[in-house]
Parts: sequence; C-alpha cells; structure tokens
Amino acid sequence: MFQRRSRDLVDFIEPFVGSHAVAEDALTLLELRSPSFTRLFRNVYVASTTEVTHSMRCRAAALLAPSGAVLTGCSAAAVWGLELVGPQDLVEFVVPENLKFNRQAGLHIRRTSRVIDSEPWGDIQLATPPRLALDVATNTKLHRSLPRTVGYLDAFLGSGLVNLAELQRYLMPRRDNGMVRAKKALALVDARAESVPESELRVWLTVAGLKPEVQVDVMTGAGGFLGRLDLAFPAQKLAVEYDGEWHLDGIQPHLDAQRRSAIEAEGWRFVIVTKADLYGDPKRVVATVRASLSL
Repeated sequence: MFQRRSRDLVDFIEPFVGSHAVAEDALTLLELRSPSFTRLFRNVYVASTTEVTHSMRCRAAALLAPSGAVLTGCSAAAVWGLELVGPQDLVEFVVPENLKFNRQAGLHIRRTSRVIDSEPWGDIQLATPPRLALDVATNTKLHRSLPRTVGYLDAFLGSGLVNLAELQRYLMPRRDNGMVRAKKALALVDARAESVPESELRVWLTVAGLKPEVQVDVMTGAGGFLGRLDLAFPAQKLAVEYDGEWHLDGIQPHLDAQRRSAIEAEGWRFVIVTKADLYGDPKRVVATVRASLSL
C-alpha cells in the first residue's frame, strides 16, 4: 500500500491508517505526529497539504467502518457530489442494529432493524439518494431545526439528486422513527430555493403563517426584466432577501444596490436578512416581515 520510507507527501494525499503506515515502514511515529500530517480521526491521517472537506472526512471514516456500515445523510450527499456541510461536521452512518461499530469523536452512528437501501462504496456501503434523504428528514439526534432540514431536502431536489415524486413514494408509506417530522418537512420543500439559508428563511416565515412566493420575477411597466426576488409578497410589493457573506464581496454590494434601486422604483420595498439576523433571532425576522406587510 505504501512506499517504504516515503518522504513525499504526495503519497499521502488520501486518508490512511497511521498504524498501517508505521507498520509498513512508510513513516516513523515521529513523522506521523509531525505538522506534515493532519489527524482526521483516531489513527486516521492525511498529508497536511491536502484540503480537508467533508467528503474527504467521509473517505477517512470509511477506513474505520465495518463492511456493513452505510454512509448516509449529508455525508452521503457529499459523496454523491452535493457538499452541504463542513469538514468538521459529524460523518453520518446508519448500521444494522447488531453490527459492531465503536463510536468515536467525529462520527454519528444510528442503528436500525430495517433494510437500509444502499450500494457498494469501497469497502463499505453508500446510502441511495432516497435513503439519505430519509435519514436527514428523520434524524432528531443531530438537533437540526425543521427549517434546516427542509433546506437540505430543497438542496437535494434542486440539485437533481432525487426528485419530489420519488421522495414522496419512498417516504410516505414508511413508519420509521421520526416520520412525523419527515412528513412535515416534506410538505414544506421547494426545489426552486437557491441556497439552504434561503430555504430556512422561507420556512420560518411559512410556519409563522406568512407564505411568500419563491423566485419572483419583477418587470417594468413596459415589460422589461428588472430582477428575480428570492422571496416576495407580490400583493404588498414586499421583497424578502437573504444576503449571505458573499454579498459583501467585490462589486456585489454595488450590483445588489443597483438592482434593488431599480425594483424600488417600481414601488417595491425590501426586507434584507443577514446571516446574523437569520441565525441570531429568526423570530425577530418574522416579526419584521409581518410588520412590513401591514404598512
């Protein structure tokens, strides 16, 4: 597996089991514990020159997992090409209830007596898209809010990882733990959402009794296109938009101001929601939108 007494970090750009590298004389224990290597899990490392992503950590976790373990949830989505969570988020597994798989920091392991729909992935298994969506929708142990759960489901749908009809057929007949929450989330999904925070904002408003329209085109009186609004209440000409951190970069603030000024000239008003607003006090955001609708 390893080149003996390797000094080239290129040989270690993929996760590896540290004790194996030492046993095969590819590295010394001192070298393994040096700044040249990043520890991903207990006894699993990668060259420090390698960017650590969530999908990278999934490949590392697979080195620890028994063959019957199934990578699932947002971790499986990352392997399928949709990286929604960060490198330090827990790597999610679902396993048969009698399978021995010791817990350790960085892993989230659920057990089930039901069949787990999956396909081979290296030496372990990878959840199918409907199955990973099921695990995201039903998992209450990770303490994800309902808006965040809907945001992930929106992303699965918007990316084409799974379609709504397929997801409904898969979820609706099931009686797994957490299905009440899953069905509530499924009733709130919208594949048109362009980001998870945008989805979360929409869900906070919707569950509060406000029902914004999604991706609303604004035209001039002469029929010219002025822009598309994340969320809007057309009858009140109120737009609600989430400005993530990228809206602060480069010329983006100027472009946003220019677009909004043109739309405001057509009689629209804006409520701008920042990351600090959405994750700091979402109920206050809802109250602000409600008050703006009554003006």
